[in-house]
Amino acid sequence: MDMRLNLKLKYLAFFGVALTLLVLGSVLYSPQQVQAADLDEGKSLGTLSVVGNAVLYEQPDTVKVILGTSVLDPDVQKATSSAANNINRALSALKGLGIPESSIQTLSYTISPEYRYINNEQVLIGYRVVHTLQVTYSGTDLGKMAGKIIDACVESGLNQVNGVYFAVSDAKLAALRTSALEAAVKDAQAKAETIAKTLGVKVVGVQSVSESYSSPVPIYRSYDLAVASSTTILPGAVSVSASVSITFHIQ
Repeated sequence: MDMRLNLKLKYLAFFGVALTLLVLGSVLYSPQQVQAADLDEGKSLGTLSVVGNAVLYEQPDTVKVILGTSVLDPDVQKATSSAANNINRALSALKGLGIPESSIQTLSYTISPEYRYINNEQVLIGYRVVHTLQVTYSGTDLGKMAGKIIDACVESGLNQVNGVYFAVSDAKLAALRTSALEAAVKDAQAKAETIAKTLGVKVVGVQSVSESYSSPVPIYRSYDLAVASSTTILPGAVSVSASVSITFHIQ
């Protein structure tokens, strides 16, 4: 009985040691397999980052004219009344050009005392009233219409022309941005394919994409009050640009 018991105990002990070694071996071996797989995957798949750009040009369809009146008078009521009369005459002239009131807005209106130094003493000489308007027109012959707007307002008593700005409408701007974005993506794809081909690899997917726009800056044209009324202001072209940064998977 003792001999059989001893044999059973030895057998159980041997079996326990073998089982422990088997479990320990599997634990130690598994991370090595995962790590090797990760390394193999990392070697076979890389990334390539490129930037695509596009710039589109479009003729403007909108012009904005900034002009107004500046009146100085010792009597503040006379100054405000004179400025109001100038603006009212200008509004009538603009109406005669077919420009609706909805296309005209006040940008600023200020009343401020004005001083001068006389015999080293600050003296109030009157009150300055400045009323500035923005006139917006959309249509054809923008340059010619801008000249007509300025001439009509100056003849009505306005004595300030702060600038003429040419731009595109919101609807056209949205379409231009879409077209510019499509062109920028194509530019990025072409760059990626060229680089990959040169390196002897292939583009197999996209990891990330980001895009940006540059808002078009309205084209400014100055205007000289001494220029003849028949002068046409040339609008030029408006540019819209887009940029995309794309990271491709390569193999």
